[in-house]
Amino acid sequence: MRKIKLLLGLFIISASLSGQTKNFGDNIEEGSLIENSKIQNLFLDKEKFNAKLKAKVIDVCQMKGCWMKLDIGNEKEIMVNFKDYSFFVPKNIIGKNVIVSGNAFKRNISIEELKHYARDRGESESAISLIVEPKEIYSLTAKGVVLLP
Repeated sequence: MRKIKLLLGLFIISASLSGQTKNFGDNIEEGSLIENSKIQNLFLDKEKFNAKLKAKVIDVCQMKGCWMKLDIGNEKEIMVNFKDYSFFVPKNIIGKNVIVSGNAFKRNISIEELKHYARDRGESESAISLIVEPKEIYSLTAKGVVLLP
């Protein structure tokens, strides 16, 4: 059984990665997770950085599971894509917790790409037509994902 340790203040919490979890992509190495509040500061301070964090899934591509959005608190989210489009996640994991590891960065999404993601979510064409400007987002290209029970 592998364990990942999460450092929260002065307390260490172990998250077990036993047979009840599901792995996608590369295995995530043991080690500390970055607190979500610190992730937000890293996005402000760095152009790119390696990140490993635990967060709740708030949206998933409903076409094939090729992207997901994670809630990192303070009304902030991270858009997660998968390295080299080499793996996908289940489409029914909204509300579940995951651990992700990969390269994080801010990026601008074009109007066309925003409309593409809206179609992936199954939004109506009238809702999609309201997308009229690009958006800067927090992004992460995941090398691996662990779906927690």
